[in-house]
Amino acid sequence: MRKRLLALICVLVSVICLCSCSGKSDVIPDITPSTKSSTFSIHFIDVGQGDSALVECDGHYMLIDAGDKLHGSNVYSVLQEKQIQHLDILVISHLHDDHIGGLIKALTYASQIDLTLSNSDYRDTQTFRDVEHQLGINGATITVPHTGEKYKLGSAEIEVVDCESATDNDSLVMLISYGKTRFLFTGDIEYDAQKRIADKYVNDKDEEFKINLMKMPHHGSSEGSLNRFVRTFMPDYAVISVGQGNRYGHPHKETLDLLDQAEVKVYRTDLNGDILVKSNGKELEIVTNK
Repeated sequence: MRKRLLALICVLVSVICLCSCSGKSDVIPDITPSTKSSTFSIHFIDVGQGDSALVECDGHYMLIDAGDKLHGSNVYSVLQEKQIQHLDILVISHLHDDHIGGLIKALTYASQIDLTLSNSDYRDTQTFRDVEHQLGINGATITVPHTGEKYKLGSAEIEVVDCESATDNDSLVMLISYGKTRFLFTGDIEYDAQKRIADKYVNDKDEEFKINLMKMPHHGSSEGSLNRFVRTFMPDYAVISVGQGNRYGHPHKETLDLLDQAEVKVYRTDLNGDILVKSNGKELEIVTNK
């Protein structure tokens, strides 16, 4: 009797264990930015006196600007090294040569583009016509979005914060959110856009809207209402994309002093070269090649 009872208990335990194991194997894990299966990075590419950044999330890619014609090969090399021929999103902050010129070269490698966004779809310059021609070869056209529109890049969200083309330095301003981390790309915006965006976030948000990293406007220029703009978002880090010894004196001393007073950690492409930012959805890791 005891032997039969022991045997029965052993059988029951075995069945329970098998059922438990089977149940675990059927569960699909919840993929969130904090898990190892999700990735996010921003590669700020050193393109001299210009802007360029490659954003990756979960194997999807977005290129923001590509510097001028002279530095397009820098962007091309990064794309080639990472074997990125497909861009989910191409963002052109605005149509100045130091932001679009490098696309003429870069887009000969990244030849598949799902969506191209810009604050304007025409500028009367030869550089723009050359870029438009290359976009045409790749089967892409420029879309001008509306403020407030949102797009997905893997598990990251891209929001159009501002999209105006009333003044020469108005730009497509983008907010990237990944988990609890936020990144603001500001193009070359000056006074009007800085004030408009700061007013929006001060008035529309119920609480302080903090971002983790800001790509500083206009290569670190101090023009505009920069003090209020920076203090509206209080970033932990700032990236200034700027050429070494440029004739504009960028970044301006006033900008560096403001960031120092606000206790913002500054990275500069003229001093740090390429800047790689990684996020796990909660914290940032930043490495440079200089």
